[in-house]
Amino acid sequence: MTKPIRISFLIVVIAIQCAIASPVAAQGRLNMGSSSPNFGSSSLAPGFTPDPFATTITSGGKISVADMNLGSGCVGFATSEPDYILNVTGPMDFLAIYNEGNGDTGLIINDASGAWHCDDDSHTGTNPMVSIYNAQPGQYDIWVSSYSASDQISGTIYFTELQSNSGNAGSLNMGSSNPNFGSSSLAPGFTPDPFATTITSGGKISVADMNLGSGCVGFATSEPDYILNVTGPMDFLAIYNEGNGDTGLIINDASGAWHCDDDSHTGTNPMVSIYNAQPGQYDIWVSSYSASDQISGTLYFTEIR
Repeated sequence: MTKPIRISFLIVVIAIQCAIASPVAAQGRLNMGSSSPNFGSSSLAPGFTPDPFATTITSGGKISVADMNLGSGCVGFATSEPDYILNVTGPMDFLAIYNEGNGDTGLIINDASGAWHCDDDSHTGTNPMVSIYNAQPGQYDIWVSSYSASDQISGTIYFTELQSNSGNAGSLNMGSSNPNFGSSSLAPGFTPDPFATTITSGGKISVADMNLGSGCVGFATSEPDYILNVTGPMDFLAIYNEGNGDTGLIINDASGAWHCDDDSHTGTNPMVSIYNAQPGQYDIWVSSYSASDQISGTLYFTEIR
């Protein structure tokens, strides 16, 4: 009589455990490649209009995104199904997706390659923004999470290819015509060499979060601090900053490539050396180590090694 009772008891325990585990499993998965978004879908081609494209959604759900370990900024609570699906029909050099609502929300995006992009508060206030460079064609599954599992926050999600539309909080404005401290044109063999100009470093954008490459660190503004127009090819061009504080250099060259440095000049002063510098616009940011620092200094340009 003892054995049947024990077996029956084990069956009951297992049944209870399965009943408890099933809903937890259902609550712990984001449905990638879905065809059933909560608030619809759209297809956008490069050069789409209007830009930004906007649609309304409501954030939130019961899944704890942070528990899924998808990466930095992947936080809050969301539903299993995406809130929105974007189908990108052609390659885009730049795509920003951001949400604006009256509450603390996050963005969780699974791109066309299956990679995750997340953010918490990079847009304005507690609004999130994700910037994707070289966005490839395919399906983008998008969740807007809430800070609390009990919050459902109405808002508007925006899509833009224009870096100027994405605000000062999360992007560097390449190809700008509005530098903070002016611009100059230099030809090969320019004099005086070095050419010098005064600037002040710093801003609210975390350059390190943009993953531009080694040495791309510190805090900067959206607009470049200075624009250099190189009018002819130079075998060698060095750009360096000297100031009373810890600064970095972030440079987008004429081809769109990034060049960065933290402390290669003297002390905590940065320097970038470019070989075979080609003609065109060079957008230059001088970053501060801290978002609260504004450091006066002098930016130098030289062809002399």
